Amino acid sequence: MSLFEEYLTLGQWLAESERLAIYNYLLQTRSDRYRNESQLLFSKKSLYSYAANGEIYYSVNSNIVQYNARKIGDQNWNNQIRAMKLSRIGFLTRRRLCKFFAQAELDVIRNFPNQGSNHQDEHSFTVNTYPFYTLDYFANGGGKLKGLFKKIMRKEDPLLEKLLAS
Repeated sequence: MSLFEEYLTLGQWLAESERLAIYNYLLQTRSDRYRNESQLLFSKKSLYSYAANGEIYYSVNSNIVQYNARKIGDQNWNNQIRAMKLSRIGFLTRRRLCKFFAQAELDVIRNFPNQGSNHQDEHSFTVNTYPFYTLDYFANGGGKLKGLFKKIMRKEDPLLEKLLAS
């Protein structure tokens, strides 16, 4: 079992640093898939995807993309979990969508993990207040300039290197 597959079973037991490393891992390893999915999303205005033990439904309406999620096998979708306004500039929109897809998959991995040895409590859908793709995450809501500075100053993540090597 690879390190990434092991993390797919941890769910609510993932630490914030592990979630950030997984987010970056998803961005790096699935970038081609995300670009293809962004084209499909724009042409069809909706898209289904899967991560761990969850299903994701993306939709675009009036330059806003949003996603809903549910555990595989459940009938009901969680209400809109995240939404993001899209840019009118094509390459920026595709780039932002790739980050949005990685965040959505990470949220689903956190809430609907694969079966593993750790007990998962039943709870409502949990997400970070600030998604990893925003500068607000790095500043903890303290402003984009502060977030940009902290993002630039952060060090390479050894866990990301382990994930990429496994």
